[in-house]
Amino acid sequence: MSLSIIIPTFNSVDFLDELINSILKNNFNGEYEVLFGIDSCVSTLTYVKGRNYPDNFKFFYFIENYGPYIIKNTLTELSKYDKIFFFDSDDVMMPDLLKIVSEKLNNFECVKPKFVNFEDKKGKREYIEGHNLYGEGVFGIKKELFLAMNGFEGWKVAADSDFMGRLYGAKRKVYLTPEILFHRRLHSQSLTMRPDTGYASQLRGRYFTLSKNKKNQPILDELKTGSYQIYDKETQTLSDPIVEDVIDEISLEQDIKEKKHKMLNVIFQNGPKEIKPKEIKTIDYNKINQITSTKQISVLESALKKAKLENLKKIYRS
Repeated sequence: MSLSIIIPTFNSVDFLDELINSILKNNFNGEYEVLFGIDSCVSTLTYVKGRNYPDNFKFFYFIENYGPYIIKNTLTELSKYDKIFFFDSDDVMMPDLLKIVSEKLNNFECVKPKFVNFEDKKGKREYIEGHNLYGEGVFGIKKELFLAMNGFEGWKVAADSDFMGRLYGAKRKVYLTPEILFHRRLHSQSLTMRPDTGYASQLRGRYFTLSKNKKNQPILDELKTGSYQIYDKETQTLSDPIVEDVIDEISLEQDIKEKKHKMLNVIFQNGPKEIKPKEIKTIDYNKINQITSTKQISVLESALKKAKLENLKKIYRS
């Protein structure tokens, strides 16, 4: 068993110790790596520099404040193993989480663990009752499938719901765990609770409109990734910037801006990528549970084969 755990983090220093301890206490006997993506947050970088971590914990400092989804896309490309697990930096893992996710990914293409909400109030932890709670952004998935779909939209929020809509629309094999496998922290600074990014925010409403108006198309035009620096734990220094291409679609009133950057060939051997703005595709959420057409399935299967081939090429080149 092997697993790549990908965790974006922004201003979560109060929660990182508990998260990391929960990872280390997991009953997982296979190989794994933990890729932390620090979202242009100096306080988090300073916090990391003052502590020691196992060799399989890797840290990447993202030059711009991209939000979690571009970080997840970027680190998935850099990940070592063929099973990916996305987790949030303010949540807490239960001891069997990684083992169950890894095992179920042998038979399913995506695994969504059940959770319970909690809040810390005046030094006391309170759990909030809820039934059949499954997060959109915490899940395990086959790396080839994720890359074949070109991952998440490059949005600050709501791109996980958009991805799940595309995944369900493509009729992939998703497993929902019957047992609670992680605890989800509710706090005022989370993306789902903040006034500017929460469920009632204008920004989230714009993204919801983008998703609602899409055609039933599971594959994005491209994988949106971001520029980052690699943190060296031994020297506590950052590498030179490794530059990626990003399309910013946050404002519906502005034209999509094109960025062209040169990437380091030592990491990406295909040379610079040229990004051309394209018309925004749409998804029809009313058709999520309907049978996907043979044409859509064949397109995704072709993309899966291509992703598998590219992954094999990277393995043999490394």
